[in-house]
Amino acid sequence: MGWFWSSTPVNGTANSSSPSSPPPPAAPQRQPTRDEIEIAKFMGELKEAAAPRPSRSQPAPPPPPPPPAAEEKESKSSWLSWASAPAPAEPPKPPKTTRSPESLAMSEHLYPTTMSCRDAFDYAWHCQSPGGQVSSVYRDGGLRQCSELWDDFWFCMRIKSYSPEQKAEAIRDHFRQKERLKYDGKPSSEDIWESRSELVQPGTAFTRKFDPPITDDAKFAQEEEKRRQRVREYVQEMEGRKQ
Repeated sequence: MGWFWSSTPVNGTANSSSPSSPPPPAAPQRQPTRDEIEIAKFMGELKEAAAPRPSRSQPAPPPPPPPPAAEEKESKSSWLSWASAPAPAEPPKPPKTTRSPESLAMSEHLYPTTMSCRDAFDYAWHCQSPGGQVSSVYRDGGLRQCSELWDDFWFCMRIKSYSPEQKAEAIRDHFRQKERLKYDGKPSSEDIWESRSELVQPGTAFTRKFDPPITDDAKFAQEEEKRRQRVREYVQEMEGRKQ
Protein backbone atom coordinates (compact mmCIF):
# COMPACT_ATOMS: atom_id res chain seq x y z
CA MET A 1 0.00 0.00 0.00
CA GLY A 2 3.03 2.24 0.08
CA TRP A 3 2.67 3.15 -3.53
CA PHE A 4 -0.89 4.31 -2.98
CA TRP A 5 0.05 6.60 -0.14
CA SER A 6 3.07 7.84 -1.99
CA SER A 7 0.94 8.85 -4.96
CA THR A 8 -1.57 10.79 -2.92
CA PRO A 9 0.75 13.68 -2.05
CA VAL A 10 1.58 14.05 -5.73
CA ASN A 11 -2.09 14.50 -6.62
CA GLY A 12 -2.55 16.85 -3.74
CA THR A 13 0.37 18.92 -4.86
CA ALA A 14 -1.03 19.14 -8.36
CA ASN A 15 -4.43 20.14 -7.07
CA SER A 16 -2.96 22.74 -4.78
CA SER A 17 -0.86 24.26 -7.55
CA SER A 18 -3.63 24.38 -10.19
CA PRO A 19 -5.68 27.25 -8.81
CA SER A 20 -2.62 29.44 -8.22
CA SER A 21 -1.11 29.35 -11.75
CA PRO A 22 -2.82 27.94 -14.90
CA PRO A 23 -0.78 25.64 -17.09
CA PRO A 24 0.90 27.38 -20.03
CA PRO A 25 -0.55 26.75 -23.53
CA ALA A 26 1.03 24.04 -25.55
CA ALA A 27 1.13 25.91 -28.87
CA PRO A 28 3.69 28.59 -27.97
CA GLN A 29 6.01 25.99 -26.50
CA ARG A 30 6.20 24.11 -29.83
CA GLN A 31 8.83 25.42 -32.19
CA PRO A 32 7.44 26.21 -35.72
CA THR A 33 8.82 24.16 -38.51
CA ARG A 34 10.70 25.51 -41.47
CA ASP A 35 7.70 25.12 -43.76
CA GLU A 36 5.47 27.09 -41.39
CA ILE A 37 8.04 29.87 -41.21
CA GLU A 38 8.20 30.06 -45.03
CA ILE A 39 4.38 30.09 -45.30
CA ALA A 40 4.08 32.84 -42.68
CA LYS A 41 6.75 34.86 -44.47
CA PHE A 42 4.97 34.41 -47.81
CA MET A 43 1.60 35.47 -46.34
CA GLY A 44 3.24 38.52 -44.81
CA GLU A 45 4.64 39.55 -48.18
CA LEU A 46 1.20 39.16 -49.75
CA LYS A 47 -0.41 41.34 -47.07
CA GLU A 48 2.33 43.93 -47.47
CA ALA A 49 1.84 44.01 -51.23
CA ALA A 50 -1.96 44.32 -50.90
CA ALA A 51 -1.83 47.07 -48.28
CA PRO A 52 -2.03 50.66 -49.70
CA ARG A 53 1.30 52.40 -49.48
CA PRO A 54 1.07 55.97 -50.83
CA SER A 55 4.75 56.62 -50.39
CA ARG A 56 6.01 53.47 -52.12
CA SER A 57 3.10 52.10 -54.21
CA GLN A 58 3.06 55.08 -56.56
CA PRO A 59 6.65 56.04 -57.16
CA ALA A 60 7.32 59.07 -59.28
CA PRO A 61 7.98 58.05 -62.91
CA PRO A 62 11.52 58.66 -64.04
CA PRO A 63 11.91 61.73 -66.26
CA PRO A 64 12.13 60.87 -69.96
CA PRO A 65 15.42 61.48 -71.67
CA PRO A 66 15.53 64.98 -73.18
CA PRO A 67 16.68 64.10 -76.74
CA PRO A 68 13.66 61.90 -77.69
CA ALA A 69 11.22 64.37 -76.12
CA ALA A 70 12.80 67.27 -77.96
CA GLU A 71 12.67 65.37 -81.24
CA GLU A 72 9.01 64.42 -80.67
CA LYS A 73 8.10 68.02 -79.84
CA GLU A 74 9.95 69.26 -82.89
CA SER A 75 8.24 66.74 -85.17
CA LYS A 76 4.83 67.55 -83.69
CA SER A 77 5.36 71.29 -84.14
CA SER A 78 6.55 70.79 -87.71
CA TRP A 79 3.52 68.62 -88.47
CA LEU A 80 1.18 71.22 -86.97
CA SER A 81 2.81 73.98 -88.97
CA TRP A 82 2.51 71.89 -92.13
CA ALA A 83 -1.15 71.11 -91.43
CA SER A 84 -1.99 74.73 -90.70
CA ALA A 85 -0.07 76.10 -93.67
CA PRO A 86 -2.75 75.66 -96.38
CA ALA A 87 -5.47 77.23 -94.23
CA PRO A 88 -7.43 79.86 -96.16
CA ALA A 89 -6.79 83.46 -95.32
CA GLU A 90 -10.46 84.35 -95.18
CA PRO A 91 -12.78 82.49 -92.78
CA PRO A 92 -15.60 80.51 -94.41
CA LYS A 93 -18.89 82.27 -94.71
CA PRO A 94 -21.58 81.10 -92.29
CA PRO A 95 -24.56 79.35 -93.88
CA LYS A 96 -27.59 81.48 -94.57
CA THR A 97 -30.61 80.92 -92.40
CA THR A 98 -33.02 83.23 -94.20
CA ARG A 99 -33.74 83.98 -97.81
CA SER A 100 -32.09 86.86 -99.56
CA PRO A 101 -34.14 89.81 -100.89
CA GLU A 102 -33.30 88.77 -104.46
CA SER A 103 -34.74 85.30 -103.89
CA LEU A 104 -37.87 86.74 -102.30
CA ALA A 105 -38.36 89.13 -105.20
CA MET A 106 -37.98 86.28 -107.69
CA SER A 107 -40.56 84.21 -105.83
CA GLU A 108 -43.00 87.12 -105.82
CA HIS A 109 -42.86 87.19 -109.60
CA LEU A 110 -43.32 83.41 -109.84
CA TYR A 111 -46.46 83.14 -107.70
CA PRO A 112 -49.52 82.27 -109.85
CA THR A 113 -52.36 84.77 -110.18
CA THR A 114 -54.95 82.42 -111.71
CA MET A 115 -56.44 79.17 -110.48
CA SER A 116 -58.81 76.57 -111.97
CA CYS A 117 -61.35 75.11 -109.54
CA ARG A 118 -61.90 72.11 -111.80
CA ASP A 119 -58.20 71.25 -111.85
CA ALA A 120 -58.02 71.65 -108.07
CA PHE A 121 -60.97 69.27 -107.66
CA ASP A 122 -59.43 66.72 -110.04
CA TYR A 123 -56.12 66.79 -108.14
CA ALA A 124 -57.83 66.30 -104.79
CA TRP A 125 -60.17 63.58 -106.08
CA HIS A 126 -57.32 61.64 -107.72
CA CYS A 127 -55.27 61.88 -104.53
CA GLN A 128 -58.20 60.54 -102.49
CA SER A 129 -58.92 57.68 -104.92
CA PRO A 130 -57.38 54.20 -104.49
CA GLY A 131 -55.34 54.65 -107.65
CA GLY A 132 -53.79 57.86 -106.35
CA GLN A 133 -52.90 56.27 -103.03
CA VAL A 134 -51.35 53.28 -104.79
CA SER A 135 -49.21 55.70 -106.81
CA SER A 136 -48.17 57.48 -103.60
CA VAL A 137 -47.18 54.19 -101.98
CA TYR A 138 -45.21 53.20 -105.07
CA ARG A 139 -43.42 56.56 -105.38
CA ASP A 140 -43.08 57.76 -101.78
CA GLY A 141 -43.49 54.55 -99.80
CA GLY A 142 -46.62 55.63 -97.91
CA LEU A 143 -50.08 57.12 -98.12
CA ARG A 144 -50.44 60.79 -98.98
CA GLN A 145 -52.45 63.34 -97.05
CA CYS A 146 -54.87 65.06 -99.45
CA SER A 147 -56.08 67.81 -97.11
CA GLU A 148 -53.81 70.37 -98.77
CA LEU A 149 -55.34 69.69 -102.18
CA TRP A 150 -58.86 69.92 -100.79
CA ASP A 151 -57.93 73.24 -99.17
CA ASP A 152 -56.90 74.50 -102.60
CA PHE A 153 -60.23 73.47 -104.06
CA TRP A 154 -62.36 75.09 -101.34
CA PHE A 155 -60.19 78.22 -101.48
CA CYS A 156 -60.86 78.44 -105.20
CA MET A 157 -64.59 78.08 -104.59
CA ARG A 158 -64.57 80.88 -102.00
CA ILE A 159 -62.91 83.46 -104.26
CA LYS A 160 -65.08 82.84 -107.33
CA SER A 161 -67.09 85.99 -106.61
CA TYR A 162 -64.00 88.22 -106.19
CA SER A 163 -62.99 90.81 -108.74
CA PRO A 164 -60.07 89.96 -111.03
CA GLU A 165 -57.66 92.17 -109.05
CA GLN A 166 -58.79 90.80 -105.69
CA LYS A 167 -58.73 87.24 -107.00
CA ALA A 168 -55.17 87.61 -108.32
CA GLU A 169 -53.96 89.07 -105.01
CA ALA A 170 -55.76 86.37 -102.99
CA ILE A 171 -54.27 83.57 -105.11
CA ARG A 172 -50.78 85.08 -104.82
CA ASP A 173 -51.15 85.37 -101.05
CA HIS A 174 -52.47 81.80 -100.84
CA PHE A 175 -49.42 80.34 -102.55
CA ARG A 176 -47.16 82.64 -100.55
CA GLN A 177 -48.55 81.17 -97.34
CA LYS A 178 -48.13 77.64 -98.68
CA GLU A 179 -44.48 78.29 -99.50
CA ARG A 180 -43.87 79.83 -96.08
CA LEU A 181 -45.36 76.80 -94.32
CA LYS A 182 -43.39 74.40 -96.51
CA TYR A 183 -39.95 76.02 -96.39
CA ASP A 184 -40.26 78.27 -93.30
CA GLY A 185 -38.10 81.00 -94.83
CA LYS A 186 -35.09 78.72 -95.39
CA PRO A 187 -32.64 79.46 -98.21
CA SER A 188 -33.50 78.20 -101.66
CA SER A 189 -31.30 77.16 -104.55
CA GLU A 190 -31.02 80.80 -105.67
CA ASP A 191 -29.27 81.58 -102.37
CA ILE A 192 -26.79 78.69 -102.69
CA TRP A 193 -25.83 78.83 -106.36
CA GLU A 194 -24.63 82.07 -107.85
CA SER A 195 -26.74 83.07 -110.80
CA ARG A 196 -24.97 83.66 -114.11
CA SER A 197 -25.23 87.26 -115.25
CA GLU A 198 -23.92 86.72 -118.79
CA LEU A 199 -24.04 84.04 -121.45
CA VAL A 200 -21.27 81.51 -121.88
CA GLN A 201 -19.15 82.34 -124.89
CA PRO A 202 -19.23 79.74 -127.67
CA GLY A 203 -16.28 77.37 -127.60
CA THR A 204 -15.33 78.03 -123.95
CA ALA A 205 -17.22 75.15 -122.33
CA PHE A 206 -16.17 71.50 -122.43
CA THR A 207 -12.82 72.28 -124.03
CA ARG A 208 -10.82 69.63 -122.18
CA LYS A 209 -9.53 66.90 -124.44
CA PHE A 210 -9.27 63.28 -123.40
CA ASP A 211 -6.93 60.68 -124.83
CA PRO A 212 -8.59 57.96 -126.88
CA PRO A 213 -8.88 54.60 -125.12
CA ILE A 214 -6.11 52.06 -125.66
CA THR A 215 -7.37 48.67 -126.78
CA ASP A 216 -4.01 46.91 -127.30
CA ASP A 217 -2.61 45.29 -124.13
CA ALA A 218 1.02 45.67 -125.16
CA LYS A 219 0.56 49.34 -125.95
CA PHE A 220 -1.29 49.85 -122.69
CA ALA A 221 1.59 48.28 -120.72
CA GLN A 222 4.06 50.48 -122.59
CA GLU A 223 2.09 53.64 -121.82
CA GLU A 224 1.73 52.60 -118.19
CA GLU A 225 5.49 52.13 -117.88
CA LYS A 226 6.05 55.60 -119.34
CA ARG A 227 3.61 57.08 -116.87
CA ARG A 228 5.34 55.43 -113.93
CA GLN A 229 8.70 56.66 -115.18
CA ARG A 230 7.38 60.22 -115.29
CA VAL A 231 6.09 59.84 -111.74
CA ARG A 232 9.48 58.59 -110.52
CA GLU A 233 11.27 61.46 -112.22
CA TYR A 234 8.89 63.94 -110.66
CA VAL A 235 9.43 62.47 -107.19
CA GLN A 236 13.20 62.58 -107.60
CA GLU A 237 13.02 66.17 -108.74
CA MET A 238 10.96 67.17 -105.70
CA GLU A 239 13.38 65.39 -103.35
CA GLY A 240 16.31 67.19 -104.99
CA ARG A 241 14.63 70.55 -104.42
CA LYS A 242 14.12 69.76 -100.74
CA GLN A 243 17.81 68.96 -100.29
